[in-house]
Amino acid sequence: MASTEWVTLCSNIILSTTALYFSRKLFKDHRGPSVGLFLLGLSATLYVLLPSSSHLASLTWAGEVLAPVLVTFDFLWLSEDHSTAWILLFGSCLLLGLSDWLSPDTLTVLTRCLGLSSLSCCLMVCLFAGNVLGAAGGVALSLPLLVVQQVETAVVAPLVAPAATEGLMKWLLNGLLSVGCWASTRALGQFLLDVTDRYNI
Repeated sequence: MASTEWVTLCSNIILSTTALYFSRKLFKDHRGPSVGLFLLGLSATLYVLLPSSSHLASLTWAGEVLAPVLVTFDFLWLSEDHSTAWILLFGSCLLLGLSDWLSPDTLTVLTRCLGLSSLSCCLMVCLFAGNVLGAAGGVALSLPLLVVQQVETAVVAPLVAPAATEGLMKWLLNGLLSVGCWASTRALGQFLLDVTDRYNI
């Protein structure tokens, strides 16, 4: 049990450091994605400092929802697909606003739908632009919204304790989010350079 808690704690420290660092790097040219990564880093920091906080679950969920959406919003905006960008942003804000009035099952379904919408838009823009890092970052940031939130340990890992399975899943997802922060930051910087060069020709 103690080892599982330490693994989760370390993964949150790594995520907090990574997300806040890349949030600062993005702030000058990409304010939206910067806010999304900041929320990820803030929720991970809160887990480290105040693991029993009543706001932890809500903040973590909000960060996992907004980070991929805001990254995709920036890709769509730079590719001049402004209407799709606004629709995606409006949908995410609507989900956040209605989350307290939705049943858990409905909230899970809508969260996954939003994750799929964000990921498909990100992949469409990045693959057409040849931005492989952007596609990889979009997958890494969106995956926590798409995986099963409660692991069925009796089916997935019958020989592993439920706490250990949950800790391993959290560690893997935090690792993916950290990779997504790095990849998305690099990809957005490259995408902005490509767009700038195209308009300067």
